[in-house]
Amino acid sequence: MDHINKLTAVAQIKWICISRNTAIMTGPFLTVAMVWMMKVLYRVNSGGDLSPILVSWILSLGISLNLCMDGFLMVGTAIAEEKEKHTLRVLMTSSVTGIQYFIGSILFPFVLMNIINLVVLEICDISISQVPVATFLLVSAAASLISCVMGMIVGLCAKNQMNANLISSPLMIVFMMIPMFGSLSEKLHHISGFLFTGVLTEMATGFAEGMSYTLKPLDIAVLIGELIISILVFLVLYRRNGYEKD
Repeated sequence: MDHINKLTAVAQIKWICISRNTAIMTGPFLTVAMVWMMKVLYRVNSGGDLSPILVSWILSLGISLNLCMDGFLMVGTAIAEEKEKHTLRVLMTSSVTGIQYFIGSILFPFVLMNIINLVVLEICDISISQVPVATFLLVSAAASLISCVMGMIVGLCAKNQMNANLISSPLMIVFMMIPMFGSLSEKLHHISGFLFTGVLTEMATGFAEGMSYTLKPLDIAVLIGELIISILVFLVLYRRNGYEKD
């Protein structure tokens, strides 16, 4: 019961921190708004109908923005803000473990990112009934989790919120831009297959183009491998900074 109470306390603190930070909360709304505006603009320019290629590009944009901007910045900036205000160190004095802090920190962003991925599908007129929901949700959950953990790594490395944004920038360039422009270059497409964002965007663009999608062994290896690596890096940084008290 004590474990649950500490986990709940961390989650509540994180919710308050994120919900009161306008800059952080702008990300999810910006993602949805940008996808909707791109759809409207392209539809007007194309005379009312969108080609599958345009739909897949808009979908890739939305999912990449969601995973990178909302994941890296929402989680990373929230931790950096706690470090700025010295509330993170105070929280650690209550003997909160790394696992409790880990789960409580990513709970709200994780749920929100998965909801936005589904919303982006709907905006692009891809009916949930037309896709393998279980597979999509599984890959979406894995990609969102990796993004959240990488955001925590950014937060632990950053000295303040502005520094968190600077650290996030190169990560966003790699994990967002490569999958988005993978269709324009065979080399970029190949590299995208080794990124967690590339696995999910490839699945989503397949839906947009009316193709069935089956998880390949490489996709599973990429998701599991990057998740394990990101968690290990987080735990090392967490303990190195002296936050783990067990």
